[in-house]
Amino acid sequence: MVKLTGPHFSVTALGKFGKVTVYSIWKGIQYARMLVKPTNPKSGAQGDRRVMLGGLGRSAKYVQPEQTFETYAKAITPAGQSWISYYVKYIQTEYFPDVAGYDALYVEFNAHAAKTDFDDEAFDLGLTAFDLAYKDMTSFFSAGLMLYCLAKYSTDQYLLDNTKFNSSPYSTALADWNLAKIQEMVADFSA
Repeated sequence: MVKLTGPHFSVTALGKFGKVTVYSIWKGIQYARMLVKPTNPKSGAQGDRRVMLGGLGRSAKYVQPEQTFETYAKAITPAGQSWISYYVKYIQTEYFPDVAGYDALYVEFNAHAAKTDFDDEAFDLGLTAFDLAYKDMTSFFSAGLMLYCLAKYSTDQYLLDNTKFNSSPYSTALADWNLAKIQEMVADFSA
């Protein structure tokens, strides 16, 4: 039901009218829009994409504001974009354009000599695996893979321009990372 008020010859409409129009106010501006019933298909392909995006988003939440890692990340982020959205877009574009890309990085992570150390540090941070029952892909987004993606992003940025992320551990090839390098990165999240 729409509620109308009209003091001093002005009219404000708020609410749903029939099953067609919605009237509302956003930042002081009155507007009307079509009533849209959102759908949530929960298809296998949608589940795959949500796992990839959800895992990346969760990985960044332990990076504290104004700390070393975030400072480095913000320095390479284009104007008008958050560092997290740039990070997610970079990993999605370069490594997760599809499930095959995700699976390739998943295999790379599982073959890394320090995989157990990534898993242990992720656990210590409080990261947890992310999964959805309706996805088609066989693997889930593990907590260790979340840390690995941050390491992959930062070392890639150093390789693209050695003035970015120009310190240890980022200047060390990711294949050569060990527990000490992972702990250095984790320390940059809050120091």
